[in-house]
Amino acid sequence: MPETADQIISRLNLAPHPEGGHYRQTWIADAENGNRPCGTSIYFLLKKGEVSRWHRVDAVEIWHYYAGAPLILSMAETEKGPARDYRLGPDVLNGESPQLIVPAHH
Repeated sequence: MPETADQIISRLNLAPHPEGGHYRQTWIADAENGNRPCGTSIYFLLKKGEVSRWHRVDAVEIWHYYAGAPLILSMAETEKGPARDYRLGPDVLNGESPQLIVPAHH
């Protein structure tokens, strides 16, 4: 039987994310001279009906699909858009991608 979102949240020890959904940081690179780390890795889960609030990222993000319904990830180079939608999911032959890159400042 497939796991439910609540079971996955519990199993992976995820916490509410300030922009929506649930997450846990799993890795952070060493920071040098007080600078921002060059990389981090997180688990991130959106339950049915949850959204991640629109925001601009200051570093590259790499999104991976593991389970559940496909996710539409919208990206725009500027605040005025236009936004383009990408589908994160398992159905590669129908336009979904199991991995998406969000460039910095998008």
